[in-house]
Amino acid sequence: MPLADLLGQDLVRERLSLIVRSDRLPPALLFVGPPGVGKASAALLLVEALNCPEKVNGDACGHCPSCLQIRRQRYPDLLLVEPEKRQIKIDQIREIQEFISFVPMVGARRIVIIKDAHLLNQTAANALLKTLEEPAATVSFILLSHCHNLLPATVLSRCLVLPFVALSGAIIMQILARQRGAGEVAEVPLEEAAAWSGGSMERARFFLEVENLRWGKALVERFASLPGRSLLQALDLAEEVSVSESLEVVFFVLHNFLHDSLLFAQGLQPVPELNIAGAGPAAAAVCAVAGWSDQAGSFAALGIAQLLAIRQQILDIERGQAVNINLKLAFEALFSGVATGCWGSRVSCQNM
Repeated sequence: MPLADLLGQDLVRERLSLIVRSDRLPPALLFVGPPGVGKASAALLLVEALNCPEKVNGDACGHCPSCLQIRRQRYPDLLLVEPEKRQIKIDQIREIQEFISFVPMVGARRIVIIKDAHLLNQTAANALLKTLEEPAATVSFILLSHCHNLLPATVLSRCLVLPFVALSGAIIMQILARQRGAGEVAEVPLEEAAAWSGGSMERARFFLEVENLRWGKALVERFASLPGRSLLQALDLAEEVSVSESLEVVFFVLHNFLHDSLLFAQGLQPVPELNIAGAGPAAAAVCAVAGWSDQAGSFAALGIAQLLAIRQQILDIERGQAVNINLKLAFEALFSGVATGCWGSRVSCQNM
């Protein structure tokens, strides 16, 4: 697939096209932005465009042996590294160092793509830094991260940062329609899946399944009803959430529900949007489309100060994943605090 197929990331596509035309790939690129907005796809498309021997208008042809090998992640000069049990460890960095110690077999350079680079543990980050400080002319790195603020400043300083943005609802529906194929019926209307996606293709695909959408709505309902409920209900929810295989979605849903609750608490009316940036200040409300307006309005009665405290605690838990916090204890402290209004039992992620 050519870079032209990278939808919703116009500025990034222009920068990458310029890199391909000039054939001057920096020693290290860092793709940052929300999960599921095309960072991994863009990395592979860039590798295709750089190594395609049959370029069309300066872009990959998409069908030659090199393009197909790269797409299938079987290209001899490409190494993809992913976290193991939510960490990138020193053994994986040693594998990288061995890989780049050899000259390229097919292309002009060897390229290493590191997914979720913010999950580098301290030892691995230090080892990677030494490699980045003395880059070989025939080696380039592409780091991908949706939490690049967790990367050491020394690693960040060695990378050219390219920011990716959340995808619009229209782009998400366009991609979903293309991927579904003619005549295939989706379980959930594309518009509703896009509304729950927060600009992420991964979440859009997740919420296309009826059971997942029901799960998301149930999560909002149970969280919104916690104030004034029993401690047992809070602990039950904490136990279920802490072992969820979709933690990223859990955090996303809670962040956006709190965002809308804060708007209600300030006397503002959330505006329905399909282009949702996530938990950041530019996040747009989804409550009118997602159907949680009444719940967000009721939850807003907790008051701005308490809503901000809840949001900060969720952020603490999310960031604490990188240091292997006890998620069950952290969620128990959060949900019991919401239920009882007592925040003295708050568990600090730094101490877990």
